[in-house]
Amino acid sequence: MDVAIRTDRLTKRYNGRAVVDTLTFEVPKGSIYGFLGPNGAGKTTTFAMLCGFIRPASGSAEVLGQPLSNLPRDRMAALPQDARFHPERTLEDSLRFMAELQGLPADRARSETDRVLAAVDLNEARKVRGKALSHGMAKRFGIAQAFLGSPELVLLDEPTEGLDPRNAHTVRQMIRTMAGRATVLVSSHNLTEVQDLCDHAAIIDRGRLVAQSSIAEMTGQDQQVLIRLGRTASGSLVTLKACPRVAAVNASPDGLTLRVSLRVRQGDTVEEAITEALAALLQSGATVGSVIRGHSLEERFLELT
Repeated sequence: MDVAIRTDRLTKRYNGRAVVDTLTFEVPKGSIYGFLGPNGAGKTTTFAMLCGFIRPASGSAEVLGQPLSNLPRDRMAALPQDARFHPERTLEDSLRFMAELQGLPADRARSETDRVLAAVDLNEARKVRGKALSHGMAKRFGIAQAFLGSPELVLLDEPTEGLDPRNAHTVRQMIRTMAGRATVLVSSHNLTEVQDLCDHAAIIDRGRLVAQSSIAEMTGQDQQVLIRLGRTASGSLVTLKACPRVAAVNASPDGLTLRVSLRVRQGDTVEEAITEALAALLQSGATVGSVIRGHSLEERFLELT
């Protein structure tokens, strides 16, 4: 499997304490990858090492096939959590300057500046200076500079923090457009957002890796389904448990919430297993209110940290 980022026992210590502790994980190339953990878990420190802002105490990492000592900065972009921008330059000037630093010719730098300003709804603020930016404007400007040009790798630390719902939606849509043609590493406390946006994730706690997999594997989307009934009926559970593709059923005390473990046989699909379970419930006289595949990412996060 091609990887965009590979770490091997990456470690960073402050005052003798390991903030990042022998961290080993891989980010598949072309993925939108969630990097999760509670406050103080070491996420921002890991980002800083991957961007070359600070050096590890030990261990190693490769970014786009290059060691940290020789980062391919012309092929990557980053938005640190507390990014700061030139106080006197206008947004337009700053973006053109950043684009030209990437090696874009002047006409392409202008067109890219126009594109990203429009994408984050800052076109009318292009003459505003960096020192006059509100928190929300600064966050959107940081997103704009991270998406200049055609980076192969984008690292985003809390990209939607402090944004209103409309602008947060815009940022998520920008990230989605990168899927497949670039790799995006996203650190966020918004687990619903990560579950919806990312296809892979890693969870760290106290600087150590506690889980890494696809989102589907992490949440059990292909092994379990949560069914909420509008009305149950006599014999519903017995009928459901008798389904060949149902391995187990755990019901809430009122019988209206069912956690169903699936048995997906070779040649079957998860959708067929879910359809069989729902058909059995409907045939028994129950009504179905909602169906959710797997655990929520929040549930798995709380189990692991």
